[in-house]
Amino acid sequence: MSLIDLSVSANLRLARKAQNLSLDELSKRSGVSKSMLRQIEIGRSIPTISVLWKIANGLRLPFTSLFAERQESVEVTDFTSRGQVKSGTKGYRLFPLVTFNPDRPFEVYYVEIDAGIKFDGEPHQGNARETMFLLGGTIEVTISDAKSLAHENQLIQFYAGEAHGYFNPGKKTARALMSIDYAALGIPKK
Repeated sequence: MSLIDLSVSANLRLARKAQNLSLDELSKRSGVSKSMLRQIEIGRSIPTISVLWKIANGLRLPFTSLFAERQESVEVTDFTSRGQVKSGTKGYRLFPLVTFNPDRPFEVYYVEIDAGIKFDGEPHQGNARETMFLLGGTIEVTISDAKSLAHENQLIQFYAGEAHGYFNPGKKTARALMSIDYAALGIPKK
C-alpha cells in the first residue's frame, strides 16, 4: 500500500468521525456503499479517483484533504514520487503534489494522459476553479457540450462545478500541472 493509500484510509476515518457521521450517513451523502467505505477505512480497498471525489463531496471537503500528509519545512521531490491516485482508466495518471489545507485553499497535481485516452472527471464542490498548465502534448477539455483545446506551453482554466472530461487527441503523452483553487468557496481559515 502506498503512502497515498495509507493517508486516504486514515484521513477518511478522521474526517468522518470529526463530522460525527456514521458509515450509513456518509454512504447516503456520497453515493458510495457502506461496505466500500468500510473497506477503504481499514485499508483493504484502494478507491479510484471517481470514488474519492464522491467521498470528498459527501464530506464537503477538497479532494486532496483525503490524502494530506505531514509536510517537512523544505521538501524536494519528483512529481511522481508520492505515488499516483488510482484512476480506473488505463493511460490516465494523476499524482498529488500539493494537498489542500485551510491556510492554502488550493491543490496541485501532475497529470499524464496517453495519446487517444479520455477521462471523465467528477464535478468539484462549489465554485472550484481548475487550471491546467500544459507541459507537453495537447489536452481537450469538455464541459457540457463545449470543447476547448490547449497545447504545450498553454493553460486552460474553467469552473469545475459540473462534470468535465479530458481527452488527448495528440500522438504523444500529454503532461500537465493541474491546480484546483477553492478560494471562491469561502472556506474559512483556522
